Amino acid sequence: MKLKTKNFGEIEIDESKIIHFEDGIPGFEHLKNFLIIKDEELIIDYLQAIEEDVTFPIINPFSVNKEYEFKIPDNAIKKLKIENTQDLSVYTIVTIPENIKEMRTNLQAPIIINNKNKKGKQLILDERYPLRYMIFEKVGA
Repeated sequence: MKLKTKNFGEIEIDESKIIHFEDGIPGFEHLKNFLIIKDEELIIDYLQAIEEDVTFPIINPFSVNKEYEFKIPDNAIKKLKIENTQDLSVYTIVTIPENIKEMRTNLQAPIIINNKNKKGKQLILDERYPLRYMIFEKVGA
């Protein structure tokens, strides 16, 4: 299957790697299927929608905040059919402004992906973590 994107041009998709978000992403509930596009040179990857040309830059939040932790709610464990946390990938959406030193990520809304069954969900956590966690301020870049 081929997908035409503004950011990556035409890409070949391995359909077995498509991640299904039953509830979509908040604000984009109509988009259900995504692909992660890895960038080997950066710590940022991309969550590319299949149905529409929408791309979210994403990052592993543990790479920018070593103390980041949260409990996955029971309803999300059931919905994603999580049997083992080793099967999970966790990302947060990144905002990349014109001034790269102001790049930030939303630690209040992690994206959980069960790699075993390719199901994903964005969680909304309590206010313990900021909506705008400044990446460069924290990693000393």
